[in-house]
Amino acid sequence: MKKLLLSIFALLVIIPSLNCASAQIDEDFRFGVHAGAYLGANALTGGVYGTYGLDDWLNMEVGVNYILKPYSFLDVYCDLQVLLEITSFWHIFPIVGISIHNIDTPPRPLEEMNPLIAESGLTMLDGWTPGINIGMGVYYDLSYRWRVSGQIKMLRRLPQGMHKSSIIMLCGIDYNF
Repeated sequence: MKKLLLSIFALLVIIPSLNCASAQIDEDFRFGVHAGAYLGANALTGGVYGTYGLDDWLNMEVGVNYILKPYSFLDVYCDLQVLLEITSFWHIFPIVGISIHNIDTPPRPLEEMNPLIAESGLTMLDGWTPGINIGMGVYYDLSYRWRVSGQIKMLRRLPQGMHKSSIIMLCGIDYNF
């Protein structure tokens, strides 16, 4: 129940913030779905995301991935993308961002949590771990309204030494409002 409430709260925070940003940036608010894999965690994923343009060359993407694996539930992330135009319909972009997730984290009592988490002051997250995303992606515009994308990024889980990193591969399609 706690996870369901957290995911609903995340969506209630993410979607209105994207709508506010789209009002400021006339033509570059996108909403999409994607599917992929977390290779380090050996899990498949599906999710929703919103992208809006901060400038002609800079996008922000906020999304939620549902992780299809026992003891895993969500990966909530916010990434910045620097768009590099190859042609008028192809773009590549480096990705840097942050996330919070509970990949490979079985539920456990607070007193049994890893000492690294306890020392870092993150015990109130009950198994949720912050992370850093670094990677690359590509967009292909099918039309003015529709575009497909592919991303590969490394999720470096924090605090270091507690978890191994995951390579995330995602394919998606989105619609421009």
